[in-house]
Amino acid sequence: MAAIKVYLDEDVHSFIAEALRLRGWQALATPQAGNQRASDIDQVTYATQNGYSILTYNVTDFPRLHNEILASGGTHAGIIIATQERPSANARTLLSLLGTFTAEDFVDQLIYLNNWMTD
Repeated sequence: MAAIKVYLDEDVHSFIAEALRLRGWQALATPQAGNQRASDIDQVTYATQNGYSILTYNVTDFPRLHNEILASGGTHAGIIIATQERPSANARTLLSLLGTFTAEDFVDQLIYLNNWMTD
């Protein structure tokens, strides 16, 4: 049972990756991977090929991609969708989520982070 690794889409606040790393989680931001301006599907593909669940603020395109990937018989390592309004709350909630689930639990899941917020 592997720990979840998080890949941050380029629109996600980069301090979230640092907050995760400071607490012992593997986190990689798009610029660190050299994937700036890559398409959304390329971001998901990169994350999946490298064992990362992807965290994005793109509530419009990523649910559609999730459905298209699964409908075509594909798979992904998990898509986590958050909103930009409360990045500190996103980091806290994400840390709680990561401590609750394994990477195996996240495979092919579409998770809305706001549904897990308690504050």
